[in-house]
Amino acid sequence: MEGSHEPRTVWVTGAATGMGASHARRFASMGDRVGCWDVQAGALDQLVEEIRASGGQAEGVVVDVSDWAEVDDGAARLRETLGPASVVVANAGIVLTGEHVEDLDPTEWRRVLDVNLTGAFHTAKAAIPQLREAGDASLILISSVCGLTTSPGYVAYNASKHGVIGLMRTLANELGPHGITVNAVCPGWVRTPMFDQSVEHDTGAGGDPDAFARMHLIERLIQPEEVTDAVVWLASPGARMVTGVALPIDGGLLQSREWP
Repeated sequence: MEGSHEPRTVWVTGAATGMGASHARRFASMGDRVGCWDVQAGALDQLVEEIRASGGQAEGVVVDVSDWAEVDDGAARLRETLGPASVVVANAGIVLTGEHVEDLDPTEWRRVLDVNLTGAFHTAKAAIPQLREAGDASLILISSVCGLTTSPGYVAYNASKHGVIGLMRTLANELGPHGITVNAVCPGWVRTPMFDQSVEHDTGAGGDPDAFARMHLIERLIQPEEVTDAVVWLASPGARMVTGVALPIDGGLLQSREWP
C-alpha cells in the first residue's frame, strides 16, 4: 500500500472503466476504503475483485446516478459497510453522439444531462451528510475542458460539463464553512473507452485520435492516471485551502484552442 495517512472512505462514481477505474485503483493502493459506483455490473465486479486481489478494500454499488432513489440507497449501504465518506469523486459521465443543436434528439439531450449533471447533483446531495460527519473532507467533480470552452456539436455534453462547474462553485460556497473543499477537474482528451466512442462520432477529426492529441500543446493524449494524480492531490492535506477551483488537466489545450 502506498498510503501514509489514516484510511478514508472514498466514493468514485463511474468507477468501472476509464478514469473512474484509475481513481478507484489509486485510492485503494493508498490504503483507502473505496466505494465503487457504476451502472455496468459486470465491469464493476471485475474492478472490485481486482482491487481486493491486490490487497485493497473495495465495495461495488450498481447504481444509475440519474436515479435519486438508487443513489440515496447506495450511499446508505456504503455508510454501513465502509463508514462515512470523506472523499467523493463524482466521475460518472456519458457522451453519446455529437450532432448540432438542430439535429439533436431531445431524448439524448435529457439522458446526457441526467447522467452528467443531475448525476453529479445526486452524488453530492447524498454525500454531504457523510462528508460533514467525516470532517476534513473533499468533494471532487469531474468536468472537462468542454466545461470551460466548446466547439460545434456535442451540445448536451458541453452544457452538462459547464453545469458541473456551476454546481461545484455553488457547493464550494455552501460547504466551505463546514471545512469541506469542493473542486472540479477539467481533463482534456484522455484515452478512455468514452474518448474512443466520441472519436468515432466526430466528423471534424475524421475518426483520428491523433487529431485530438495535436490539440494539446504537449502533443499526446492524456493517460487516465495523469488525471488521477490531480484528483488525489485535491483530496490531500496539501490542498486543504484549495476550493472552488476548476482545474484543467489538458496539456495546454486551452492555450491553443485549436479544434479539428
